[in-house]
Amino acid sequence: MLLASVPAEASQPGERRGNIEIEAQEELALEKTSSRPSASDLVVIQLSGPVREQWKDELEDLGVKLGDYIPDYAFLAKLPSAEERKEIEQLSFVKKVIPYHPQAKLAPQLRSTLGKNKPVEVAVIGFDQKVDMLRTVSRLADEANIKEIESPEIAPHISIVTMDEEAIGQVIESEDVIAIIPVPENQLHNDIAATIVHADELASTGYTGKGQIVGVADTGLDTGDVKSIHPDFQGQVNSLYAMGRQNDASDRHGHGTHVAGAVLGTGQASNGQYKGMAPDAKLVFHSIEDRSGKLVTDVETILQEAYEDGARIHSDSWGADDNGAYSLSSFLFDRFLWEHPDMTALVAAGNAGWTGYQSVGSPATAKNVIAVGATENVRPNLGSHSDNKDEVWTDSSRGLTEDGRLKPDIVAPGTSILSTRSSLAPSKNFDKRFNDYYAYMSGTSLATPILAGGVAQIRQFLDEQGEKEPSGALLKAILLTSADDLGEDMRKQGFGRANLARAIQTSYKDVKDGLRTREKAEYAVKVTDSSQPFAITLAWTDYPASFAARRTLVNDLNLKVTTPSGERLNGNDFFEAPYDDQVDNLNNVEQIWIVEPEKGTYTVTVEGYNIPKGPQPYAIATTGTWAKVKDEEEKEDGKDDDNGQEDSEPYEVRNELKKGTLNKKTPYREYVIRTFVAGELSLSLEWDEDADLQMYVYDNNGKELAAATGTDNPETLKMKLPKSGLYKIRLELADGKEAKYRLDLRYPGKTKKR
Repeated sequence: MLLASVPAEASQPGERRGNIEIEAQEELALEKTSSRPSASDLVVIQLSGPVREQWKDELEDLGVKLGDYIPDYAFLAKLPSAEERKEIEQLSFVKKVIPYHPQAKLAPQLRSTLGKNKPVEVAVIGFDQKVDMLRTVSRLADEANIKEIESPEIAPHISIVTMDEEAIGQVIESEDVIAIIPVPENQLHNDIAATIVHADELASTGYTGKGQIVGVADTGLDTGDVKSIHPDFQGQVNSLYAMGRQNDASDRHGHGTHVAGAVLGTGQASNGQYKGMAPDAKLVFHSIEDRSGKLVTDVETILQEAYEDGARIHSDSWGADDNGAYSLSSFLFDRFLWEHPDMTALVAAGNAGWTGYQSVGSPATAKNVIAVGATENVRPNLGSHSDNKDEVWTDSSRGLTEDGRLKPDIVAPGTSILSTRSSLAPSKNFDKRFNDYYAYMSGTSLATPILAGGVAQIRQFLDEQGEKEPSGALLKAILLTSADDLGEDMRKQGFGRANLARAIQTSYKDVKDGLRTREKAEYAVKVTDSSQPFAITLAWTDYPASFAARRTLVNDLNLKVTTPSGERLNGNDFFEAPYDDQVDNLNNVEQIWIVEPEKGTYTVTVEGYNIPKGPQPYAIATTGTWAKVKDEEEKEDGKDDDNGQEDSEPYEVRNELKKGTLNKKTPYREYVIRTFVAGELSLSLEWDEDADLQMYVYDNNGKELAAATGTDNPETLKMKLPKSGLYKIRLELADGKEAKYRLDLRYPGKTKKR
């Protein structure tokens, strides 16, 4: 498919831009609550500092039942009785115990809708995540106007209820209830009015999503019948669920078919010309549009069924324009990803950027998803929204979130994308119809599946490197570390535009045992090239937030780096020198980013500052290379080279045989190879016909490294590749009409274990 390309080359980045505070004042992050006495056993216990496991154990030994964590250093809790309160208050590590009054349970967004004598749909959140709220709410049904109660099977402590103001007033009195929040009304995240452009095909990285399964929830999939489905999906669909309309998974809107094609369409209907990013991946699809055109976004069921069917990547191009709020959908995504850390979910940021900042919608506001914004294409003759690849699309929703977190996480091309067209959808639902099988659409809806397909490519790469169950945190860290900084405000671009070619060249660690409060881990990273920015990113899948809290971060890790010359840097302290005076206590992603790094070894520390729901696993990715920490480094026999090249390591030799034909119509052919360490490249090219072929080797930036331009047959070439990464082999027909050739390639493969 002619997708908006994610370029392999980065423009030279400038300084990070954005009016962003990363350090919130330490306080109790609750809506204003009265300190007046209450007969309720439901309270907030605030501790004196970062939460230690022994403190929690001591409270529980006294009969205290701890519930949701509330920043900073507090828990919702149930006391065994009023008599124990004084004993608890006298504990050395307890700062205060305050009542949790019913009025504090009602979300501010709901207060304006009450008093109109009209029932509203809300979610009632229970104290205990193992207790079925359906029974609790049902007990009040005879006494008040409560209708249509349902409780998700996977999240029994949440009940979706339609009730009026009187009923809400009764329900919040229950000690089993901690919050009542609005239910978001989700919609599709595409822009029908966008001008149409053709986009360039994604530069080949040699990976096509083989062995990966991607889940998508959207309006439907073409005819809804795998026997008569669009040619580009034949053989691609592992599972197809009709959730919005019983026994009908068809797509009368067109959005779902278009989105799915951007991920993994095979291009069968166009002889392979219009393919998705990962055409060898497979699909699990949930059709979620009902007969009225609304979306049935049962997050728990969608993600659970996709996961059970093997999907470890999920792409969701829908959400609510709720101005950065952490909604029920956000919570459910965070909860599922915490419980399934090997799942990666990508969510469209929304198309409300024209309204200004804090326009990102939920569930893109979830901490653990990858929230995706949209950049432009390069087709200046077709409109100003597609005339600058380094510019974020005007309508792409912007951060920050309501509690000050940085979203979107990343941006990818999203305007005027050519992809699969549902045979049942009217032409008016697209930017423009291309033919019976393809059409154009734009929006963060399309940037998201494009990046989801890219994640399938990266996950295939990790699988081949022995990372059989990479965490979602690792994939996020790799993407954000390798992203191209566009010089835009970070509230628009996040950490930058995806660069898949650079992503697979990062060094990474996936730490699954994790840290607790006051624990830390130390690493060393070597930088040998000062001409390119140095980045290191720490990411973690955080525990789901409490709806009672005004800030959503639960487990707080800190990233600290000491440069070779001794300068100390803090994660995300980008915006104003000195870069060690603010510590991020809002985001579950932290990055150090240096435009012109000094060569040498950097000391990296990951600190478990406050881990109330630990231990906390994490992932790190860097553009540098791992080295020994200082005390271990001194014991090494070998010394680093001074020429900027990577240390030599034993590796397996990859051997590939390529066959093809060159003629006047197709006078050249290019192959992309990926090396994993520095080492020797050996090429041997032979052909049968009366012709002359030549060979060239280029690096990832298009610089010619070597050539074989003689008249020998076979033509051979050997050279030392200076480092790991992507290289391009180009074969050219220099003389003759036609030549059938055989190319033997040998190059460095996986590093051998010592």
